[in-house]
Amino acid sequence: MTTPWKQGQPVTLETERFRLAPIRPQDVDEAYVAWWNDEEVQKGLNMPVRNWGLPEARQHVARFDNRRRFHLGITAKETRERIGFITLIREGHGRVQTNSVIGNKDYWGKKVVLEVRGEVLRFLFEEMGAEKIISTVNARNLPSIYNYKAQGFTCEGILRDHAEWIEGGRVDMLNFGLLKSEWEAQQKSGEAS
Repeated sequence: MTTPWKQGQPVTLETERFRLAPIRPQDVDEAYVAWWNDEEVQKGLNMPVRNWGLPEARQHVARFDNRRRFHLGITAKETRERIGFITLIREGHGRVQTNSVIGNKDYWGKKVVLEVRGEVLRFLFEEMGAEKIISTVNARNLPSIYNYKAQGFTCEGILRDHAEWIEGGRVDMLNFGLLKSEWEAQQKSGEAS
C-alpha cells in the first residue's frame, strides 16, 4: 500500500517515458519562457502571447507553493529535456483542478498527456486523497477534449459563448470532471487511464 502524501512534500512522479517534478523559479529557462511567448502553444489555452522574459516567468512559477498549488515540469527521460508542465490546484472538498501544456511541439501528438495524466490521476486519488478531478477547456481545443474523454472524464457542462476567442468571436468552455469512483472502476476493468 502506498503511503499517503503529506502536505509540504515535493511531488515527484515517473512514467515509462517521463519524470514529473516541481518547477522552481530558479529552474525557469529560455525554453520555458518560449512556451508562454509561442502563439500556437497559447492558442490551446485561448490566451495571447505573453511577451514574458525570465523575470515574469519566474514570478509566475513562484505563485505555486507545492502545498495547494503545484506546477510540475514534464521531463523526457530519454533526452532529460523539460517538454511541458502540468498544474494541480487543490480547491477543497476533495477537488483538484488540473491543466497541462506540452510546450515542446516535437512531442505533440505523442500521447504525452495521456501517459503523464494517468500517473497524476493515480497520485491524486490514491495518495493525495482527491475525490474529483476537474478541468475547463475551450471547445476549440480538440486535442485536450479527446484526451479528457479518453481518460474517462465526463463533460459536465458547457458554458456557452463563455469567453472571447483569441482569433475573434466567442467560444464555449467545457467543464470536465472525473470522480474517484469512476477512476477506480476504470482501474478494475483495465481501461486506459
